[in-house]
Parts: sequence; structure tokens; C-alpha cells
Amino acid sequence: MDFTGKVGLVTGGATGIGGAVATGFAARGGHAVIVDVAAGRAKATIDAITAAGGAATYIDCDMGDPAAVQELAGTVERQFGRIDFLHNNAFAGWKGPDAHALTADVSPAHWNHVMGIGLDGPFHLTRTALPIMQRQGGGAIVNTASTSSFRAESHVCAYSVMKAALAHFTRVVAREYSGCGIRCNAVAPGVIDTALIAGAPLEADFIAGIPAGRLGTPEEVANVVLFLASDLASYVTGEVVVVDGGRTL
Repeated sequence: MDFTGKVGLVTGGATGIGGAVATGFAARGGHAVIVDVAAGRAKATIDAITAAGGAATYIDCDMGDPAAVQELAGTVERQFGRIDFLHNNAFAGWKGPDAHALTADVSPAHWNHVMGIGLDGPFHLTRTALPIMQRQGGGAIVNTASTSSFRAESHVCAYSVMKAALAHFTRVVAREYSGCGIRCNAVAPGVIDTALIAGAPLEADFIAGIPAGRLGTPEEVANVVLFLASDLASYVTGEVVVVDGGRTL
């Protein structure tokens, strides 16, 4: 996978899966544009990338702010001249008082927050990146869906519905833009060992329910994302690739 001369825009790219994607993209010759609101963590990731000889830039942007998101793609194009790869990875839904509530207890504010960052954000960014990719003759979009896109998960109503919608959004974009040389795919991670679940009381029987017998790593998801972003996946579009150690089998 060679991304030399290419520009990749990664939302939620400061840490976790996004951080691993940005790091892997830069390690293979690309310029990673990390979009996040966690400036300190983004700086740490960029420092590690540059120390290894890679190139990365940080842009502070709240993916729940439609006006800011709609300006983002244009900002990247003006600064770098192109967008070859877009990874819609930022999301919300695992924190807050309503994050693990039954549907009747989910507040409209929580629902709107989750949809705003995890679904509206990718919509606004994708719709403004698509013309840029068309002008340059193509590009690759990868969305971070979830195994919750396919499973009716209890106590995560907003998150689960948001991820299901993002998976279908992936297919719609692929259907509409494949003829323009733009591919759109998604990954659907299972339970990945990131800061989001650090310290969570994962019981032994939960881990035993994963055929691989362990949690996944951000790098294992990133490897699939980078494959989908690369020319190796030139005939792959509209797919939602599950990366979960077999949990949903």
C-alpha cells in the first residue's frame, strides 16, 4: 500500500482507530490531516508520525458543528490541493448519562448529539469532499460503522441506529459515485481495545464469546481501512467489512 503524494483526511484522528489510520497512512508516504477537538492528543500523534519521518497536520474541528464541517473539505483542498482519502471516523454515543439507557430514557439532546457527530458530520463532509474528488479524477472514502450496524444492541439506541444509517449511507454513495472513480466502503469494528473501553468491566464470558478470544487492536482495524483506501482495493466499493474477531458469526 503506497500513498506517496496523497492526502488523507481522518476525522477523530487523534487517538484510537483514527490515530492508527493516520499513523499508517503517513508511514506509507501519505500526508495525514488529523481532524479532532483533542488538540493535545492530536499533537502527540503528529509528533510520533513526524519522528518516524512521516507528514501530518492537525485541524481543530467539531464534527457536530455543521457550518464548520461544511468548510473543512475546502480548507484542506486550499491548503494541500487535493483530498485522495477521507476517513469518516469521529463519533459520539458511548459517554454521558443517556449513553447506555433504554430507548424510553434516551433524551432528545443525546440523540441529536450522537446523530450530529456520527451521521450528519460524515454527510456534510462527504458531500463537500465529493466534488473535490471528482475534479481530481477519483478518491476513496471509508466510514467507520460498527457491528452495531447489524445487531439490535440494547441500551445503545442512538449509537446503534446512527451506525446502521452510516453503513447504508456508504452503499448509497458507492452506488452514485463509482462511475466517477470514487469508491466508498466502511469497516464495522467489534470491541476494540481503545480508551473508550479502558477500565470497562468486560466479563470473562464476554471475551469468551469472541472466537478470536481477545479484543481487537486499533491497528488491526486500521489495516483494513488502509487496504480499502489503497489501489489494492480498486474494484471494491459499497462494502461494509466486519473486523470483530468473529463475534458476529
